[in-house]
Amino acid sequence: MKQLYNRYFPTPSYLMMKSFAIDISDQSIKYGELLPTPTGLELGRFGKEKIPEGVVISGEIHDQEKLSNILKKIKQKENLNFVRVSLPEEQMYLFTLSLPKVKIKELKDIILLQIEEHIPLKALDTVFEYEIISSTNTNILVLVSAIAKTTVGDYLSVFQKSGLSVLSFELEAQAIARAVMAADDYDRVMIVDFGDTRTGVSIVHDGRVFFTTTLDMGGINLTNMIAKNFSLSPQKAEEMKRSYGLDGISNIEDIFPIILNGISVLRDELNKQYEYWKTHDNYGVKNYEINRIILCGGDANLTGLSDYLEASMKIKVSHANAWINISDMKISVPNMSFEESLSYATVLGLALGEYSYRTRPVINVLPEEEKKSLEKEYWKRFIVMLVTFLSFISLAFTLLLLPSYFFTLNKQSIAENKLDEFNAQNKNITSKDLDATIKDINSKLTLLSSVKAPFSIHNDILSIVLSDELKGISLSQIIFSQRKDKKFVLDVSGVASDRVALRTFKENIDRNAKVASAEMPISDYLEKTDLSFSISIIIK
Repeated sequence: MKQLYNRYFPTPSYLMMKSFAIDISDQSIKYGELLPTPTGLELGRFGKEKIPEGVVISGEIHDQEKLSNILKKIKQKENLNFVRVSLPEEQMYLFTLSLPKVKIKELKDIILLQIEEHIPLKALDTVFEYEIISSTNTNILVLVSAIAKTTVGDYLSVFQKSGLSVLSFELEAQAIARAVMAADDYDRVMIVDFGDTRTGVSIVHDGRVFFTTTLDMGGINLTNMIAKNFSLSPQKAEEMKRSYGLDGISNIEDIFPIILNGISVLRDELNKQYEYWKTHDNYGVKNYEINRIILCGGDANLTGLSDYLEASMKIKVSHANAWINISDMKISVPNMSFEESLSYATVLGLALGEYSYRTRPVINVLPEEEKKSLEKEYWKRFIVMLVTFLSFISLAFTLLLLPSYFFTLNKQSIAENKLDEFNAQNKNITSKDLDATIKDINSKLTLLSSVKAPFSIHNDILSIVLSDELKGISLSQIIFSQRKDKKFVLDVSGVASDRVALRTFKENIDRNAKVASAEMPISDYLEKTDLSFSISIIIK
């Protein structure tokens, strides 16, 4: 459910500090990004810039100025701000460490005390980060990545000079593993990154890199061997290498044995690392046999390479699928060829670190002060977004209230116009006169409301006067009053249809126990029909 929510309602890129992945080798800088879409992740912008020879040697920066200028060019071209950077295995140390069970916040201090026993660096000259592998009631097993402060400082300085903010420094092998191994793949795998000038070998178990080494051999060694034997230019020798490879079919004599000799050296080195892994345990983590080899890197495309290694090493060998955690080929096809994707495995793995931090966590060796600076930047952006959101809500409410405001304003204007019109028609009435009149009316209303009625008309009297059974009688007026002698009188006037109806009406009133007397002039009987009458009823 959470993944579905994040897919359709992703974290805003401003708050997420959207980043580019950058992979720096001795010969080039590769970069790229992954973009979230409703159907998953997809490849965004990517590219490659060459590095002049001697600027970076074996992962160590020798000319910060030139490297910084290349990064500035990439920044301006792609409008970059934040980056995730891989660090080469040659400059990093990876080891497991078994520690007594302590509080998590104390782990770093304990690792610092023991780190000099595992790497050729002083503890205070080291930047490191760890990941907990397992934990028991008495021990904690951690995987530690470490690097010299000077090396991290050099890389950090180059990026700062370029105007780029680094979100993470990560072991190159871990980034590759994140890209080429499925999130639910916990198999034991050897990953071989066959590059131009070197070959990185790493062994992955449960999605974690436990072992790395770098072989001083790459595709350029094969190219140089071909160029030397056939007196060819490096460009022509490279074309021949990629055209023929290890398929054994060539119009040129002896090219197959030359390439085979070079690859045999690689095979022997891989066998050596494989045997070392099997014969060394790490604090109770048994190094079981490796089940398969995954090939990646720019020269992994060499024809017949995977078949040769599989046949000679008696183990399954396959090329990496760098899209396995990124894109479903049935839904969308990346705008990058399969061959090219093998050389971008590190970039894709770094970019995945922005999204798969739970399944494949990033062991970030960025210095602590830089991490704290990034945290401050995050909260600053969060506050900016919060203020912007609240401002937007306030603006929306204001816009919704505007119609009511203008309607009220219009009503007020109409009322003021009517008042002006009234004042114009009644110029002799001053506001002082109006105040006096209002005050007089209010006093009279108060007086009326305070007067208590001295007498109430009985229902039975009214029922006789207003009875529906009195046919032929039409009442026109009923007046209740009090005479000077303090007697209450009910004067009833109306028209009778004939003398009988009038006499019956008079007799009914006389019979009422509440009536003292009922007086009616004898002259009211003069007419035979339509007799107008007036009866004065004196109430007891």
